Amino acid sequence: MNKRMGALLAVLAVGVPAVVCAADAELPVPVQKYESVRYYSAGIGIDERRQLPQLYPLRVIFKTDKGNLLCDAEVTISTKGTTVFRGRAQNGPWLVVDLAPGTYDIQAVQDGKARAAKGVRLTAGKRRTVTMSWKTADVDMGL
Repeated sequence: MNKRMGALLAVLAVGVPAVVCAADAELPVPVQKYESVRYYSAGIGIDERRQLPQLYPLRVIFKTDKGNLLCDAEVTISTKGTTVFRGRAQNGPWLVVDLAPGTYDIQAVQDGKARAAKGVRLTAGKRRTVTMSWKTADVDMGL
């Protein structure tokens, strides 16, 4: 490889993450990290849900069996028995996570009650939404 090609590849390698970070900066909610996995939680209010882009491949929505949206679920995502993500949907009922293509198991705990989604497949270039639901009687609705 000649020096020009090497320099061009170095510029491209540095520039690509900068583009992703610029998109993160435009979000109205903070982007957080668990180890190297970026994520954000949001979705409080219809307007925020309509305007919020799904930048990352996985979106998990938390709700009750009657359709009420839930915040504050604690989430663990693993693949092949290894935890790759641990976080909380503290800013809304949506948790959007930047994971590589693969198959994942998701566990969420809301008010001490666990729900699981096993074998969630993420494919390159596609976005996936998983909805996790609890019985209304099992969660604190803050009323």
